[in-house]
Order: sequence, then C-alpha cells, then structure tokens
Amino acid sequence: MSLIPLLRSAASATTTSVLSVSPSGPPGPGALVADGLPFGPLVGTAALSSSSLSPTPINSLLYADDVALVGSASEVRHMLDLAQIHSLTLGYKWSPPKCAVLNAPTDTSSRSVRMSLYDQDLPTTEEFIYLGVPFDGKGISVSAMIKHRSSSTLAAMAQLHSMGLNRQGFTLLLSSRLFAAFIRPKLEYGLAIARLTRKDGEELNRAQDRCLRMLVGGHRTASTVVLRHITNLPSMTFRADTLVLKFCLRFNGLPDDCLLSLLSSSVSFSLLTQLRKRQIVIDYPSDAPLSSSRLASWLRRYRQDQFHSFLQSTPQVLIRACRPVLRVDPILYLPASRADRSRLIRWRMGWIPGKPAPCSCGLGDTSRSHLMVCTLVPSALWCCLPVPPPDYVGHHIDYVLNLLPVSASARCPPFWSALCQILCHFDKICHPDIEYNSSSLPGQVWIDKSSAAAVP
Repeated sequence: MSLIPLLRSAASATTTSVLSVSPSGPPGPGALVADGLPFGPLVGTAALSSSSLSPTPINSLLYADDVALVGSASEVRHMLDLAQIHSLTLGYKWSPPKCAVLNAPTDTSSRSVRMSLYDQDLPTTEEFIYLGVPFDGKGISVSAMIKHRSSSTLAAMAQLHSMGLNRQGFTLLLSSRLFAAFIRPKLEYGLAIARLTRKDGEELNRAQDRCLRMLVGGHRTASTVVLRHITNLPSMTFRADTLVLKFCLRFNGLPDDCLLSLLSSSVSFSLLTQLRKRQIVIDYPSDAPLSSSRLASWLRRYRQDQFHSFLQSTPQVLIRACRPVLRVDPILYLPASRADRSRLIRWRMGWIPGKPAPCSCGLGDTSRSHLMVCTLVPSALWCCLPVPPPDYVGHHIDYVLNLLPVSASARCPPFWSALCQILCHFDKICHPDIEYNSSSLPGQVWIDKSSAAAVP
C-alpha cells in the first residue's frame, strides 16, 4: 500500500486509513504535517515511543485533514516528497509554518536530513501541543500536559465564576455540579492515558482546590477536604485512577482488528503495561461483569473504603465530624434560607468560628469548644437539641447536623429552629461588626414548608 492513496483519502475527507510498511531503519524524527499534530494522543505516543523493529510498523497516521509521518530521517524525507507531489497534483497546499518536527537530528549528525516542503524548511520543536495534549520526542509529556490543562481549567473557572459560580451566585450544590460537568473535564482530559507521578497527582489536586475555593470565596491556602466531602467530589487523583481503569477495561473489550489492538501487538506498548499496574486496576475483580452500573457501584464501594481508611488515620477534626458516608451532605439541599444554609456550610468548613478571637462574653476566645458554653447563646436553645450519647467524641452541633434527614421532602425535625438560631448566635458572636438583616426567623423556611404540606 503506498502513501498516495492514503493522502488522497484524507484530502477527500471520506475515510481515514493507516499505512503499514517495513522501515529501513529505527524510528527517527516525526514530521507533523498540515494543520496540527494529526494523531490521537495514545496512538501518537505509541508510535513515538516505539524503539524496536516491528513486523507491521505504523509510519503514517491521519486524523481528519491532519497527517503524521513517523520514521527514520530518510523515510520521513521521502514521505514529505510524496506529500508535496500529491498536493501539487491535486491543487492544494500544505502549510509548512504549521508543521513541526520532533526528534529532529542535529545538523552535525550523520542522520541529518533537510525536512522541508516546497523548499521551505519545517520548524523543529521539542514539544508540540495537539488537542490540548503536549507531545515531546518520547510521546506524551505528562508534566507539561498538567501545566497546560491546569492553566486552561483555571481560566474557564474564572469565567464561570464571574457568571455566578461564586458565594453570592448559585447555591453551592448547583455550583459544584456545574463545576463537575463543565470545568473538571478540562482538567481530566488526557489523564486516562497518562502515567502520573505523585507530584503530578498533587498538582492536579491543587488545580481542583483552586477552582473549588472560587465557589466559596476561600483564601488561597484554605483546606478543601470538607468542601469536597460535603459536595461528594472525589480528589483528582481518584478521578485519574477511575479514568485509567475505565480505559483499561474498554481496551480489553476491543475487537482484534481495531487500530489500538493492532498497535498493542505490533509495537513495544509500555504505556499500557504501566497503566495496568495502577492499584485500582489491580484491585478490580477480573471476573466482574463489564457493565456501567456494576462498575459505578464497585467504584463507590472502593472510594468509600478509601475514605474509611482515611478517617481512621487522619487527625483532622472537621472532616471527622462530618457524616462518614460518601454522599452529598443534606445541609446543601434541605429547605433553608440563604443565610441559614451559609451558616451550616461555614460551620462544617470551620469558617464559623474561624480564627479564634476574644469573645464578647469576656470568658474566652471564640473557639468551637467555647461557643458551646458561651453565655451569649441562650441556654434554652441547647435544651431543644438531641443529646449526644456519652461515648460521642465531637461537637454537639456536628452530632445534630448528622441527624438531619437525607430527603429534601422530609418533615422539619423539631430541633431545626433551635439549631439554626444557635448558629445565628455563633455567627454574630464571631462577626460582631456585620449587620444582620433577615426577613424571617432562622429555620423558618423549612418550618413553613412542612406546615404547608401538612394542610389537607
């Protein structure tokens, strides 16, 4: 099979083909021709990382109107000549400035060959970005990919932040779901085929943390552990593991004659081998049915087990005070005024009381423990709350929050009003300089809704 029919099919935009020939030498530079780097990220990294002779090597890859040429210097030079002849014959023209050459031999090298089209030298580069994925001479550059994806993700998040994904705009639950649907995928792109180091995972988590802080107006070092837990958003490292697992499972079910299957059997495909060494891939039962629902169920249990282990080892008071199950915290969707919901969220995250300061009662600082005994909070309100068992370790308010029903249609519990009033007192004690104007009593929204539902 020659390159001419392959290029003709690409120019006509009717089919996409892959050319298989026998190379005359080991792979060298790859001249990336036309409008961009024209191979899919995984196919490209397989081609660029192959270092051994293959019975059916891939030397040309096509994606829409883009072409990639992979081979030794002389092979690529010959294919460039064919591409030029084909374009002149059919009356179209490649754009040399949009091309790039990876792994180009130096001018002093014995393999040095001029890479050009229409007598115009093609630019050489150490890195080329294709569809948001940076490639270098060895394949996908994971560190560069994370840097590029983080930058574009934060830019997109800043744009949506100005449109309502902020503390004064949409509710936290809605904002978190919009983030998961429209922003996080930008950060996840390419992770299914990326070999992440611990440092890479930390960079991804930091990028997500910066986005989540925009939702609540947190300062740049504010912890997002509780925020992710109450919104049921996993860490980026877990998301990356999930994507790798799904990719490996789908790969196992591919037909033998598809491109990726052929590549895996014809080149030294170390990337797939490395991906299969991820702990989540090893832990997934080999005999488990390959259905989306069963996979989702297994992932929930797997993540819950990881969270349980985390709770057993972490000294963080705020996350240990939350519900031990991975689900959206009811405080995000139970009927409540904006002010009441804000106080519930800020209490969970530790923003109430925040940094301890001298309390107006004169008996101590505004710490979580002091607020339980502060004389500025009417003692009658505490009597309305359920009493924790003797062996309970934690704050009384957290115990009550964990008793709230999980259904938004549930009737208002009798302690709801007292709970909201106590948090309102906490807020005023910790922020005495702020004016508090409310058109209704704390907790009144849910009370009114339950009363209306009870009317026949």
